[in-house]
Amino acid sequence: MQRAVARWSQRKVGFEVESGSGHRAQVDEPPLFGEDAGMRPTEMLLGALGACTGINAVLLLKKYKQAYRSLEVECEGEQEGQWPHAFTSIEIRFVIGWEEGFTPDPELVERALDEACNRYCPVDATLTRGTRITHRRLDR
Repeated sequence: MQRAVARWSQRKVGFEVESGSGHRAQVDEPPLFGEDAGMRPTEMLLGALGACTGINAVLLLKKYKQAYRSLEVECEGEQEGQWPHAFTSIEIRFVIGWEEGFTPDPELVERALDEACNRYCPVDATLTRGTRITHRRLDR
């Protein structure tokens, strides 16, 4: 079972999140409520989605022998205008830099990215139960 604890920093609305594995992250809101000392919770959610799909993409691109030199996962979400400002859609963009002289196999790359999102990522699996998530690839 995974675990995380959010502890109030005793400063406005700041929190420190500690994972079960002992890692920490700062969470806050912008002024007036917060001090802008950390990521917003919604940014952390997008970051978790990007990191989870990215880890899987790295492993799968390697498995399919697609010679990448860099990978960035950009996650951007549209939110409702009214509270609770739930995400109504999230787009995942994989920005991939290829090794010089390497020509990626588009079918294998798309397979890797699709599996990274839709087969192996528990964050994506959780969010898609009610949230529409799409992804696309951007080559550099």
